[in-house]
Amino acid sequence: MYRIILTLSIAVLSMGQLFSQSIQGVILNKEDNNPISNANVSIVNSTLGTVSNDEGKFTINYSKKQTFSILVSCLGFESIQLDLSSGAAKNELKIKLQPTTIHLNKSIIITATKNKLFSHKIPEAVSVLTNEELQINNPRSMAEALIGMPGVWIQKTNHGGGSPFLRGLTGNQTLLLVDGIRLNNAAFRYGPNQYFNTIDVFSVNQVEVIRGKGSVLYGSDALGGVINVITKSPEFYIGKPRLKGRGKLKLMDKGMEQSGSGGLEFQSQNFAISGSVNHKYFGDLYAGGDLGYERPSGYNETGTNFKAKLRLADNWLITSAFNYLIQNDVPRYDQVAQRGFKTYKFDPQIHRLFYSKVEYFGDSPIFKKVSFTVSNQLSDETRIIQKQESPTFNTENDVVKNYGLVLDNFSEFSKKWSAVSGLEFYSDIIHSSKIETVAETGEQTEKRGLYPDNSKMDNLALFSQHSVIFEKIRLQLGVRFNANQINSVDEQFGKVTLNPQSIVGNFSFQYLPNKSDNYILSVNTAFRAPNINDISSFGLFDYGIEIPSQNLSPEKTLTFETGYKKLTDKFSFSLFAFNTRLKDQIVRVKTKYKGDDFINGERVYTKENLARSNIFGIETESGLKLNSQLSLINSLTWLYGKNIENNEPMRRIPPLNGKLALRYSKSQLFCEAEFLFATKQDRLSPGDIDDHRISEGGTPGWDILNFKAGYYWNKISLHSGIQNIFNQAYRIHGSGVDGIGRSVWISLQFEI
Repeated sequence: MYRIILTLSIAVLSMGQLFSQSIQGVILNKEDNNPISNANVSIVNSTLGTVSNDEGKFTINYSKKQTFSILVSCLGFESIQLDLSSGAAKNELKIKLQPTTIHLNKSIIITATKNKLFSHKIPEAVSVLTNEELQINNPRSMAEALIGMPGVWIQKTNHGGGSPFLRGLTGNQTLLLVDGIRLNNAAFRYGPNQYFNTIDVFSVNQVEVIRGKGSVLYGSDALGGVINVITKSPEFYIGKPRLKGRGKLKLMDKGMEQSGSGGLEFQSQNFAISGSVNHKYFGDLYAGGDLGYERPSGYNETGTNFKAKLRLADNWLITSAFNYLIQNDVPRYDQVAQRGFKTYKFDPQIHRLFYSKVEYFGDSPIFKKVSFTVSNQLSDETRIIQKQESPTFNTENDVVKNYGLVLDNFSEFSKKWSAVSGLEFYSDIIHSSKIETVAETGEQTEKRGLYPDNSKMDNLALFSQHSVIFEKIRLQLGVRFNANQINSVDEQFGKVTLNPQSIVGNFSFQYLPNKSDNYILSVNTAFRAPNINDISSFGLFDYGIEIPSQNLSPEKTLTFETGYKKLTDKFSFSLFAFNTRLKDQIVRVKTKYKGDDFINGERVYTKENLARSNIFGIETESGLKLNSQLSLINSLTWLYGKNIENNEPMRRIPPLNGKLALRYSKSQLFCEAEFLFATKQDRLSPGDIDDHRISEGGTPGWDILNFKAGYYWNKISLHSGIQNIFNQAYRIHGSGVDGIGRSVWISLQFEI
């Protein structure tokens, strides 16, 4: 059977090539006319594509297309899309790309519509972390990669964690994706968690942040928005098959980081595969001022990543990927330093993702592109906890197995009417256990885990989102139906079965009077279905102990938003103002357990749908090209959150914060001075006041200055940076560790 399929595939490919035509061209730097190698060139809405060779030349074979568009992109240059006819493609194309250091409103993104579009054209408030910025900043982790990103606030409970906030919301109220696949699972906690850090930063090509929107396309948890981490992909190459290698080494002073990565990529016309392995050792954090080392806070991790692409004829593409990351001995410094724990650590913490996607590109207006993705994901977390003076320690283990099926269909009914519709199914199974060990004798006792063992949560959804163009006006309208089923059998608290359902929608109005301006009005609803963590958790959290709650309904939001985007050759700008109204919020309230207010000295809480809140916010970012080498970049985010029920501040609302950077780039040299700041946050909720991570009276304001530089030579690049130049002592609001003090890092990257 395998031989028959292989033979047929070869025959189809051979026949396609027999009747094919070709596009040939060269990619050049617009400023100096030098050839650009490794530029991606693809025919839009097809499987066809390649990369330019060392001379900047490329060839794409195609068939049956009278008119089409090609998309050209390359690291360090502006992406462009060209409309061509088959006649025009007979001549060799000369495509010139403009070097750029400002990507605001110029990035190609897929998260907002599940299709490739330029960020300036869409109604969403978008932040994009490009591959170029990842190389320049050389972040330790995914959380640190997003520090300073417009509209994003990163809280670090521990050095090995980091939770992104979007519009004042985090944890299970913000949806995290990897290549469009849900990272959020049924065990995601309310408030900050560490799961974003279980994505290997070395595997990442781009990060797309959709602020305040996403429930229609992606479902539960997108109350604050969606963060989609897009991993690196191998590229096809029309020419003699070739093998490429790459490597990276990074060192940070004071022993805070030693990391390395190596990878290989095989490229051919119809098959491409890449793989990499890496290891990172992170020493204890060295904080600013006179704080010094914060111990224990260091840990180590190892990651492995593979991705393969197979092209069958002109209209079938299969992509398969495997990502694995393990972190060992990850301590909670805040619990040891401030809450009297002798030991509190994650050891190990594992994330594994496998998925396979089949894409079909057709000529039918209804089925322009169809994609089907099957995924299998595992989250394995072991916590080792022991209080000071306690003769015993607990080993808690939670394993979440996730299975996903996603079917997306893209329609193009006309040049002015397009749509994406789909069907989703996700299923989570949780295995949870706890072992209490007497430290002196080693005697062990099995106890109930954080969750009832074999708890299960299923999610089924249907959605459709349409975009319509009326000359200078664009409308977007979407709707989603979501049904969940939760089953949890608890010997102590009883059986729980919930079937929450939700219908959400979005509507956007855009006015584009010219190519530069985009005026936006939007309204959307979102929801978060209660998960197994909400209904079944029985264990410690930041300032108490939680017992199960068995009667919860979905949290819901209604968001009104207005925005403006500006894009010219030398200036880019975006401004969004919004109001998000939350109702049926799931919050912790004090309760009793067996008639007592405390368990082992910890205050007892449970969860209920009690709160209503309002969040107001303004987000702005801009980029100004001062001349061909200098650029000025800045961003500012202001939020105001209020709990309406109790007439008090919402918990964990970030303070006014922003970024100002001056960037220089010419030929092989790059450097940037970056100023980050946040004002004091003294608007505290009762939960903030009880939180040991927040100082009495609130978190002081801070400002730090960083400097980064890079030099590119052939296939080698050298980057270096100085963090917190003036060695300021500071703490990001809500964090359990302090900010890194003055430190120097250096990174070497190379290709062979």
